[in-house]
Amino acid sequence: MLACALTAAPVAAQPASGPRETVDQSFTTTAPGAATGLAFSAAYHAAGDPQGNPPYLRRMVFQSPPGMRYDTSVPDRCTATDAQLAVMGPDACPAGSRIGTGTTDGIFYFPFSGDQVVDRFHHTLHVLNGDHEQILLVESEGYTVVRGRFTSDGSLEFDPPSCFPAPPAGGCADDYILQLKSATTIPAITRAGRAYATTPPSCPSTGEWETTLRYWWSDGSTDAVVTRQPCGS
Repeated sequence: MLACALTAAPVAAQPASGPRETVDQSFTTTAPGAATGLAFSAAYHAAGDPQGNPPYLRRMVFQSPPGMRYDTSVPDRCTATDAQLAVMGPDACPAGSRIGTGTTDGIFYFPFSGDQVVDRFHHTLHVLNGDHEQILLVESEGYTVVRGRFTSDGSLEFDPPSCFPAPPAGGCADDYILQLKSATTIPAITRAGRAYATTPPSCPSTGEWETTLRYWWSDGSTDAVVTRQPCGS
């Protein structure tokens, strides 16, 4: 039986700020080697200017603390295609593959207009489990599909689209969807003694684990920020 610790709240962590971002990654436990939920939030802005707009986000990588593990065989897996997900949304997948929720905020410009605003949006996010991946569905006009890939070192890599619908092969003829904020929460999920996310097996002498967030932006800049999660023996 699949179990989700829905009532577990994130443990206070230390957010981190870079030139274009303020981010926070939290766990729901401080215990090493334990099932954990996760909470993530981020706000983006122009370099050194919290009131200005950021460049378009090309790539984002979560580099987990050493020894942290994700097991995508624990929840049910969504095997729907991007086309199915775009039309049906979460209903294209087993209920047990729906592992989290969230929101995203940003600006929708007229394509090829430069800076003419269509809408300032606040959309719901659905987080789904796939085979060695995490699938984000943005609930907008239909659903935008963003797939994150788990790598062999436990990192999670996303290539967010900056247009809608994003071409199947990736890339956009023009950038016109600008992300300003996002937040997601995933409860601790276990089944048959195994966990979707498991904290590292030990706690460093500093009393903190470190998660590194790396960003690649449309103006060619890159940032790396480190958030810290408290841990105990």
